[in-house]
Amino acid sequence: MIDELERLWGERRSRRAFYPDPIDRATLTKLFAAAQHAPSWCNVQPWRVAITEPPKTVALADSIIAAAKSGLPHSEVPFPLDYPTPYKELRVACGVALYKAMGIARDDKAGRYDAWLRNYAFFGAPHVAIVSCDRRLGPYVYVDVGVWLGYLVTAAASLGIDTCPMASVAAYPDRLRAELPIAETDVILFGIALGRADLAGPANACRTTREPVEANVTFCS
Repeated sequence: MIDELERLWGERRSRRAFYPDPIDRATLTKLFAAAQHAPSWCNVQPWRVAITEPPKTVALADSIIAAAKSGLPHSEVPFPLDYPTPYKELRVACGVALYKAMGIARDDKAGRYDAWLRNYAFFGAPHVAIVSCDRRLGPYVYVDVGVWLGYLVTAAASLGIDTCPMASVAAYPDRLRAELPIAETDVILFGIALGRADLAGPANACRTTREPVEANVTFCS
């Protein structure tokens, strides 16, 4: 069983180009039902998810793109302003790999701007899931939502559904709240693009690396 899980984890990629064809409601329900098995502190199951289907996905994308073009981002959970070593180097390497795959040079400002805007078009995916949790529970439940996300992307990979978890869309919470049923007591955390990947899309040639286990895990005896 661990071999099959490791295969899924090893093959899974964050995809950034999708076919527009929607996934049927029954399959989406199966996916999110599987993720419901994720553990959480005191079993509170804090994740709340609003999932778009066409044509709502395009309408939401249009709204957020307009916001991105006209205003500064203001996520409800602050994004990091600084990445100290070793995180800075990993972040830079990720960006370099992505822009290289897309053929966008470092000094190509127009190309980089267009690539940035594609985040808010959800990379053409037919569905986007906007994930939030009750702010009254405090930040510790973000851990639970992170565990749930791991279950979700693994289950998606097993069903042949491609995903891209996205912090970027959380940068315009007002537009999300105007378009989706998100409770005022919730804090918006991130989005997830869902669909079938267009493997011919240049961004989908991007590959990132993983550090050896010793970089993250210390055994104490």
